[in-house]
Amino acid sequence: MEHDLGFDLTEALEREGLSREDLKALRHPPIEGVPATITDKQLACFLDACDKNIDETRKVLRIYYEARKNGPELFNNRDPHSPAIQQCLQNQDYFPLPTTPSGYSVVFHRLKNSRSSNYHFDEAIKTYFMTIDSCLYNQGPRPGIIFLFDMKNVGLMHLTRINISSVRKFFHYLQDGLPAKLKAIHVMNVVSFFDKILYIIKPFIHAEILNMLYLHTSNENMESFYEEWIPKSGLPSDLGGDLKSIDELHQDHLKEFEKQRPYFLAEERQRNPDANIIEESTDRMMKSLSID
Repeated sequence: MEHDLGFDLTEALEREGLSREDLKALRHPPIEGVPATITDKQLACFLDACDKNIDETRKVLRIYYEARKNGPELFNNRDPHSPAIQQCLQNQDYFPLPTTPSGYSVVFHRLKNSRSSNYHFDEAIKTYFMTIDSCLYNQGPRPGIIFLFDMKNVGLMHLTRINISSVRKFFHYLQDGLPAKLKAIHVMNVVSFFDKILYIIKPFIHAEILNMLYLHTSNENMESFYEEWIPKSGLPSDLGGDLKSIDELHQDHLKEFEKQRPYFLAEERQRNPDANIIEESTDRMMKSLSID
């Protein structure tokens, strides 16, 4: 099944202490709005995110599919070949990082340049959600996930690009429907006007998520961050780490997006079996992507 995830299910179940019997229990009775074709790998991510609580898992599954149905601007037309997503991939950096010593997944994002005219908010969120899905595709259920943002190229004019309706949907999905346990949101190179950003997003954030928000200035001593959250061995060289540069890691992930293209198209068909999903040609993709 092309809409299935790519990780090893047996290894993930053993690592996270998940039960195949619990996976079966999630299927009966059927959950309204959840595709009958949902796979055990997909279910395993939700079960782990909900600490193996069947009732809570069923609730989150409903929210997940409702959020995707009610937010087509963020969850539909997710072909990596599409011009809109290509525009995001050319102007912003997205990629998962290696899992931390604690087993957490890490998803990184930053703007590649400071031109606000290149920033299209809804498409940027869509591509970010795809990056989270790409991380889950390969890494599967984990003890938690960390979001790592770099604000180096963010300016005040970017605030004019924000869509409040999409901000609401963004946080609803992350807080109530994400098939992963959010452990922390780290913001690097935090800008002086972050209070203005917080003013915009605070009405949509639960108190527990605010408590997971960590802000880091450009001149901050990061030793405690390396020790407690992400070691240098798991960070890009631009952030003081031992990995490749942000640009190189992004280019590597473009290749991963290309490999996962059948999954993204099939996952959307799984949710929207009657939708007319237009697939961009590979030739068009290769002309617009810079893949080494």
